[in-house]
Amino acid sequence: MSITNLQVIEDALREINVISEVDNASPEQGKYALRKLNQLMEVWKENDIDIGYYAQKTTTGTCPIPDWAELGVTLALGIMCASKYGATVSRETAAVADTAMGMIARKSISEKLNNADMSHMPVGSGWIGDGYNIETDA
Repeated sequence: MSITNLQVIEDALREINVISEVDNASPEQGKYALRKLNQLMEVWKENDIDIGYYAQKTTTGTCPIPDWAELGVTLALGIMCASKYGATVSRETAAVADTAMGMIARKSISEKLNNADMSHMPVGSGWIGDGYNIETDA
């Protein structure tokens, strides 16, 4: 699923009740939130949370985030923009954002881990290749 930068921005602003469900972000709100989104993603990258995002110049472009990171990015952006608009972040939104951010951090870290090459290790006595049959214990 691809989502535009503006959709992420508007979802973020809706989460903190800056715009209603049926309203759209103003051009000024879009420009401000896009700048904050670029800043937020750069901070994440500097903290080794790289989800493949690259700086965006327009709100109309496709947002380069994976589907699994969409919720965390949206909520983090909303929280980041809240003070600008005098919005209060609810406990529920903060809790969901915390959970989503934890998942993004774990996934980002786990994708960087290299699998260990165990081909140099001895096979061991319980390996199926030595003729042992677990069903017959022979």
